[in-house]
Amino acid sequence: MADPQDIEKAHIILEAVQFAASADVSSLHQLVAREPEVLQLKLVLRILLTYLPESTEAQLYIDLLHQLATGTVHQPPQSTSHSVQPSNKLSDEDAQKRVRQLHLLPVAEAQDLRAGCTDQISLFLIHRARKIDDETGSIQEVQQLLEPFLDRDPYLRTWIISNILPLRRLNYEYYPQIDAAYTLEAFEKLDGRPAIDSLLSRSAPAGNEQPIQSARDLRGVVGPWVYGEKSRKRRKTHHDRRRDSLTVPRLIERNAGPDNGDDHSAWSDVNEWIVELALRDFPAAADTVEQWDGPNDVDYDGFRDEEEMDDDIHGVLAQRYAQAGLATIHVTSGTSVATFERSHSILKKVARLLGLQEPPAFEGTQSSGTSVLSKYYLDQLSEIHLLHNALLRPENPLTLPENPSLAFASLVLRSCILLQKLGYPRAYRAVAGLAAFSRREEQMEELHKTLQKIPVRTRDNASWAEVRQQILWLRDWRYNASEPNISDGETLLGVFCRIGRVDVEVELLRALLRASCYTVAVHVYCTQDQRPIPEDMVEKTVVNVVMSFYDGASNGNRTRGGIRKASEILAAFDSHFPESKSFGEANALIAATHSMSFYSLTLQHGVPFQPVNIRASKDPLSLIGRILEQNPRSYTKLDDLIEIGQNLVRAGLGPNETTAQSSTGQKQLMDRLQYQGQDLVEASRRIMSMAIEAALSEGDFDTAYSYIVNRLSPTTSGAYQEQSPTQQSEEARTEDDVSWRSAYLAGRASLSKGSHSPYSARRLEQRLELLSLAVLLAPSSHLAEILQVWRAVEGDLTSLLAREAAEEDQWNSKGDGSKPSRGTTTLPGGFAPSTVDMDQVANQKARRQSRVTAAAANEEAPMGLFDVARGAAQAFSKNAFPLRGAASATKSPVEEATRQRPLSMSSDSGSDGKEERVRKRDMVANAVTGGLASGIGWVIGAPKS
Repeated sequence: MADPQDIEKAHIILEAVQFAASADVSSLHQLVAREPEVLQLKLVLRILLTYLPESTEAQLYIDLLHQLATGTVHQPPQSTSHSVQPSNKLSDEDAQKRVRQLHLLPVAEAQDLRAGCTDQISLFLIHRARKIDDETGSIQEVQQLLEPFLDRDPYLRTWIISNILPLRRLNYEYYPQIDAAYTLEAFEKLDGRPAIDSLLSRSAPAGNEQPIQSARDLRGVVGPWVYGEKSRKRRKTHHDRRRDSLTVPRLIERNAGPDNGDDHSAWSDVNEWIVELALRDFPAAADTVEQWDGPNDVDYDGFRDEEEMDDDIHGVLAQRYAQAGLATIHVTSGTSVATFERSHSILKKVARLLGLQEPPAFEGTQSSGTSVLSKYYLDQLSEIHLLHNALLRPENPLTLPENPSLAFASLVLRSCILLQKLGYPRAYRAVAGLAAFSRREEQMEELHKTLQKIPVRTRDNASWAEVRQQILWLRDWRYNASEPNISDGETLLGVFCRIGRVDVEVELLRALLRASCYTVAVHVYCTQDQRPIPEDMVEKTVVNVVMSFYDGASNGNRTRGGIRKASEILAAFDSHFPESKSFGEANALIAATHSMSFYSLTLQHGVPFQPVNIRASKDPLSLIGRILEQNPRSYTKLDDLIEIGQNLVRAGLGPNETTAQSSTGQKQLMDRLQYQGQDLVEASRRIMSMAIEAALSEGDFDTAYSYIVNRLSPTTSGAYQEQSPTQQSEEARTEDDVSWRSAYLAGRASLSKGSHSPYSARRLEQRLELLSLAVLLAPSSHLAEILQVWRAVEGDLTSLLAREAAEEDQWNSKGDGSKPSRGTTTLPGGFAPSTVDMDQVANQKARRQSRVTAAAANEEAPMGLFDVARGAAQAFSKNAFPLRGAASATKSPVEEATRQRPLSMSSDSGSDGKEERVRKRDMVANAVTGGLASGIGWVIGAPKS
């Protein structure tokens, strides 16, 4: 039989359930107050959790909960609400059966029990809040239920701050327009870095479509959420805790500090999120750092006392956040002035947070901030510290928020500003790495790029003077214009610190010259008292720049392009280097190039000529030959061409330049002048030879003959004025391999555009004269070849003379009126020749016949080569040919008269026959044999002069 008390309890419980299900909280309150022995605290809470509708206003049962919490439930004031009377129709057995089938929910959920909470009211409130949010989604209703019990239990308070407060702000205050609101259940499951990304995903949207609200969300959402980090970790399952045991040591090591708590890992995730935000949106990250003061700047909405935070933890969190702020500067890739100014603002914010020395403004003294950069700090720096995953390590000296790191960052930012103004913007990370870790070659490459960008923006001399000071400061951050001399031996720190001062000055001089700022260059490096680099280095640098402009020119005219720049630079510095060999060579090269620009010149495969081809050519004088080939009648401008060749020699492109440079001192100067003089003579001969060959190729024999007789003959060549042809050594003949070949080439020529026939007596005489000159100048090894041509021309001349004599006789025979034959009669009135006239005609015929007979005899029995040479040696003193008489000061009247008299007009000297006529061919023969006297005289035993 059932106990009557149990039967009565069953009816009371069913009655309470009926009141709760109908939301009659007042009747339930009365019943609980009337039956406290039956409706105890836990049972009432379970009935409310299970059957009280979630839509019931919290104010209706908050008072009941307060009384249940105190342990004494009083009768409520009379309520006007309709109370539902419980049914008494159930039997006792049915009532007990129904009670067993109620399936009341437990007050506490498993996760809350694992968190260590034991207060029944707190557990009920949390469970009830979840059910309300799940059914209605009304966080306001949940907050109204929980706020009266905020101070009841620390766990409840933490749960409210870390869940209800941020959820309310996200869904209703900050982003009410977003439909995808968080539920309380989903919000409680957020954990670790994904939770941070999710909570802040709306604060910094991509594309800057909305204002950046990350600082507000960190203060009002993330900060309260991180407050419950410890409780969330305790609520995890054993498997989760075991997984955390593998990750927490890493986080603790990364965030080592005094009294490190579990919530430090969450703040570390926040710091990482800020750094990653800087990677994709630096302005948003800068706004976040500037507007938020870190983990100590959290809006708990009055739910938490500020003095609860431990001072040591406060300092650690502030330092880690400041380190994240410095890390944002290192990861940004921006190169604008605005980016660097925002970075500087972050530095000042970090300094204020930690009470450090604020960095100076950009407009301040350039050398400020270097005093705190000790050698010890510089030795700590490593390239590893610039890696993204190393920026937040507490031992990283680049981001550890201390005075040295702030000073270093400030100097790097100032360098970025200067580089940006110079036209070569670079990111902070690149400049920091360049200053701290790069090699000299890398810094020199960056210096070249910087100086190449400057002329694009800066043209005036005043601006370049300022640019020079800025570049010198970039080399050494301690540089001061008032004290410019700092030893290179000291430990320097700067963007170009591994480049020597002299090397930087040389590059600056190059840049000044490229920018046409000659006034500043001359003043700084030539005229001021304290010159930054030696004079010889200035000379070498100027010449190198001149040659670079020369090599890059596309036109050789000195009034255009690169040649004009080269000429202007030389003109600006000529007065400061009046005896400079390199300056003289550069001026000569430019002069030659300018003269060559007036001729049409194309290289192989149709490539147009450029000035650099002169310096690149192994034989620059050969280009003059191309000019003669491609420009008709250019051989007539021989003086201009010779001047071009001589300037090429003066420019150091002669064959003996290497030999001349091998000497030193005064001997070097003398050798250089000697070799250059020889080169000038050789260049002149070679160019004349080219002109002669060009004239012959165009059929202008007269011009070629004139060049040879007037310029290459011994009487006009300075190389032969002190010696007679017979006194010239074999070495001298061999060295001058140009003159004799030119004379020989012209002597062989048989075609011409001139007025004379190629086989006229005058032309043959000129060819014989040229061949005789070739014999005089040629070495002995080539005499046989020349003499073979000479004999052929002489034979042509002899044949021509015989033919002219026969024609003359025939003409005279027709004009003399000879005796008529038998059977013929003279014309009436004709005048017959007298006896005297007939005698004169007979004498003339006899003399003519004897001359022809003698010539024929000579042709029939020619003298041998040795006979000719022997006769020439015996009659050498009688030779009257002008080429042979170079050593003599006077000539006989007979020689002068004979030389000036045309061969065609030659006749007997008079009727008395005492003087013999000196024929032109005899003079040529004597000259040839006279020349042989020195060449093969040793064969025939000729006496030495």
